[in-house]
Amino acid sequence: MTHSSKSFGPELVLALSAALWGLFWIPIRALENQGLEPALVTSGQFVIPSICLIPFVLVRLVRKQSLGFRHFDSGLLIGAAFALYCVSLLLTDVARALILFYVMPAWATLIEIFLLKRRFTLFRGLALLLSLGGMIAMLNIGTSFRLSLNSGDAMALSAGLLMAFGVTRVRQFPESDVFSQVLAFFFYGTIVSILLLLIPATAPSTLPDMDLLWQLLPWLVLMGICYLIPIMWGLYWGSRYVDPGRLAILFQLEVIIGIGSAALLTDEPFGIREIIGGFLVVSAGLIEVFSNTQTMKTEPTMSTTDNDLSTNGK
Repeated sequence: MTHSSKSFGPELVLALSAALWGLFWIPIRALENQGLEPALVTSGQFVIPSICLIPFVLVRLVRKQSLGFRHFDSGLLIGAAFALYCVSLLLTDVARALILFYVMPAWATLIEIFLLKRRFTLFRGLALLLSLGGMIAMLNIGTSFRLSLNSGDAMALSAGLLMAFGVTRVRQFPESDVFSQVLAFFFYGTIVSILLLLIPATAPSTLPDMDLLWQLLPWLVLMGICYLIPIMWGLYWGSRYVDPGRLAILFQLEVIIGIGSAALLTDEPFGIREIIGGFLVVSAGLIEVFSNTQTMKTEPTMSTTDNDLSTNGK
């Protein structure tokens, strides 16, 4: 699949999609403020889009086209990552959730070195140190080595770790079409988000009020059709036409816009620690781009398609 190098369409689509992901905390916080508990808000972000995609699934079944369910391991890992990430945005400060989630280059570097047996390079080491530095800044690890870690922080960190493993699995798979990727994301995310409703640590404290659910249902449907599905479609479609390095750089917009919007629109703490943590994880992400670019020149172990998918799990 080719695309004119003079066209900026895919780059614009990716930049817009990444920016909208950075603002994702706003609608889910609004749903929580209406009375939905975090696990219920999260399940709505996966269940509703999955239901909206059913007519297209039926058409593909009639045409005997693939639905992309066979790669359940990567689907569950990435679905779990975003389900936990969504909950973390509701259980801790937005800036903390974003920064701790994007410690991901540290986990990806460790996976590449110890599991994939890739060479330890200066840039990989630097990305690792910067990512861990961002985590240390956010968790306020001082000389006592005590962690200021709440449940939302732990979920954000766990989400980044699961995403790193999920992306590693995605890199090993052949190309599938955009619809299959979008469907797998919401389908497996639905499974994990429903499990979050059943686990004592994240289960709702009370049953939801049915009148409230009916009142919010139109907004959930509108968000699924007009926000979540288009974002995921744009991310998967655009990644086919943009080289991995530029793709990863565009995805840094999510962190920057998410942290910036939280600083402007919330009364959550935002000071030197958040600025340093954000700077470190964004820098780690950019250095990881350069490291992967150098690796592609010296270790041609992945196809172009694999790299397109590996830069970000969305």
